[in-house]
Amino acid sequence: MKTFVTRSFANSPAWPDPWIAGFVVLTAGTALLALTFAALYSLGALGLLSEGWTTAHWREMLLASSFWTSLGYSLALTVVTLVLATLAALAISLLLGARLRRGPQAFLVYAPLAVPGIVAALLSYQILGDAGLLSRLAFAAGWIQRPAEFPALVFDRLGVGIVFTHFAMITPFFVILFDRLFENERLAELRQSAYTLGATRMQALSRVVLPVLLARALPVCAVYGVVLMGAFEVPLLIGARYPTMVSVEIYSQFARYDLTARPQAYAMATAYLLLMLAAWSVALRWRPRAVRAPA
Repeated sequence: MKTFVTRSFANSPAWPDPWIAGFVVLTAGTALLALTFAALYSLGALGLLSEGWTTAHWREMLLASSFWTSLGYSLALTVVTLVLATLAALAISLLLGARLRRGPQAFLVYAPLAVPGIVAALLSYQILGDAGLLSRLAFAAGWIQRPAEFPALVFDRLGVGIVFTHFAMITPFFVILFDRLFENERLAELRQSAYTLGATRMQALSRVVLPVLLARALPVCAVYGVVLMGAFEVPLLIGARYPTMVSVEIYSQFARYDLTARPQAYAMATAYLLLMLAAWSVALRWRPRAVRAPA
């Protein structure tokens, strides 16, 4: 009887966990429903002012420079933030190592993860604004004649405040990520093996440690790239009026009094979502083969 039960379970189909399946259906189904609604609205199939199927809204959106400007601006700020956060997290995780898991270092790493985006934007304004902490310190040191002379680091077209805020928010997560990858991939053993074979510290770092860490972290970087490009609270609160990030540009289109511009806003949102899905799928497939630690 015991053998029969064991075989019946072994030969039965493997059904997915109902909780996981329900979560996937709820999240993916909601996103798919929103994408379908936005696409139909942009094509004239839905809406109070709809006159039937049309691609005119898409043509107007694609020919307008505002969408492409905001998309390029968002991409530039995202790339700069990811590069700076990755370099800083690599340096911190490699220099501190196991000390990140205990003591005050662990608190300093985990604490910023609990700060919401709105709070982080307000803190950045209090630090980087023309009447903020840095301007007052510069005034007290005699570097400027009055706090208003401090260079604009918020509401600026270069997006310095946005990059600084996002950098401060995601760097702790990347530090934890690289620390866990360093331990799980047994990179200490790989590095010691490289030393035994005659590699220098720089060679072991550039040819063994960094390729493994970056290859394993690439999917996470792709996810965070999508998240940063779609960030809303920080660029809305401390970003410039022009250019704006794509999420703020889409919101401004929705907030207009002219309801005839609403389909263009939905077209912009649909195009952005499709571009992000395509970029994410490409990034997830392009994964360099990493070196495995010896058994």
